[in-house]
Amino acid sequence: MNLEILNSSQHSALTRRLDRDPSVDGIQGPAGTGKTQVASYESCIAAYDSGERVLITALQNAAVDQILEKIIDIARKAGKPNERILRDIKRTGNLSDVNPLLTGHCCISPNELSSAVIVGTTLYSAFVPTGRRVLQQGSFDRIIIDESGQITPEQGWQVLRLIRNSDSATITAYGDDIQLTPISHDFVPERSILRRMRARNRQLMLLDTTYRLNSPGVKMTSEIFYRGRLQAPQEVMDRKLSLKKNPSGLLHEAIDPANTLVYTQVPGKETESGWSFDNHNQARVVSDLCHEFIRLGADPSKISVIAAYSPHIKTINILLEGTRVQCKTVHKMLGSENDIVIFATTRSNPTRDLGFVTQPEILNVATSRQLRKLIVVGDDAETFSEGSPTSRKMFDFIASKASMLSFDGY
Repeated sequence: MNLEILNSSQHSALTRRLDRDPSVDGIQGPAGTGKTQVASYESCIAAYDSGERVLITALQNAAVDQILEKIIDIARKAGKPNERILRDIKRTGNLSDVNPLLTGHCCISPNELSSAVIVGTTLYSAFVPTGRRVLQQGSFDRIIIDESGQITPEQGWQVLRLIRNSDSATITAYGDDIQLTPISHDFVPERSILRRMRARNRQLMLLDTTYRLNSPGVKMTSEIFYRGRLQAPQEVMDRKLSLKKNPSGLLHEAIDPANTLVYTQVPGKETESGWSFDNHNQARVVSDLCHEFIRLGADPSKISVIAAYSPHIKTINILLEGTRVQCKTVHKMLGSENDIVIFATTRSNPTRDLGFVTQPEILNVATSRQLRKLIVVGDDAETFSEGSPTSRKMFDFIASKASMLSFDGY
């Protein structure tokens, strides 16, 4: 298998996991650093070179599917016959939610699954506390858990019954505990698997090269969230948006491809909506920005809008109707990326209360989805700049090293 495509931190992480040093370990993968690639190579080499049986699991179906698709691609490039790949790599669980590209690998037969060398399923389906079990207890040598920054130890360790021999088993938890955290039923953030490892003085291996974030966004993310350890290749840092027409008018500075990181100050306070919040002025600015990007030739599918509160998301989506651009929650954008990302912060009030946007993990995810341009839409007073230590650092960074604009005309 061609390992030359791996960068130095990816190669070091892979070597550490294949050497099983330690047997239970965490790999921290910030946005765009290739944790799926490392997890896929770990699976393939362990299965095909070391004869291990590997389980791939995560909270979400999409995360499991993404790793399995990469594993299949690696196996094909390594020259494995297609019929063997179909036999060796299986996807089980709630198959109605599985990516159609994996249809040929889907299986619920215990006999077929027992002969597969790599099996993918969600944590829930791997455990199945009630109903028929399709995965045999004590039948896997290695378990790879993705999204470990969002999974509690109790959720993750429930699949340990599937380990064949606890003395020789290998468990790798991939994720990023500086992104979204587990949330309990009463909406209180909990400690994830990776955060628990840190609390026990476990040194996590960091994948330190992102292929997503351009400049200066990569520097902002690195300085605020990763102690300056995150970097990007020069060709990624230099990446910029290309439009068919030149921007003009009130929005031109915000849209200008040369301004890759922008904070737009929008006047007007939030409005309460039940137990949540909306902000009509911010929604108008977001809508106008999207419409202008499209008018200048941007593909609507290359624009993503993020907001933190459901009423605000609903208002924005009403204004975006017909554009094919959709506003989503921060949680739904985890694992996604796009050329243009607009993040609406929603809150603007005299008490400088940012709500749950004060969580560093929320701000990290919301501001690390962009490939070419990030626009943060916030208030023109002090809610964002003073709302939390993290938002203050972000505001100060953009003010000093990027573009700070005021939309007082709205």
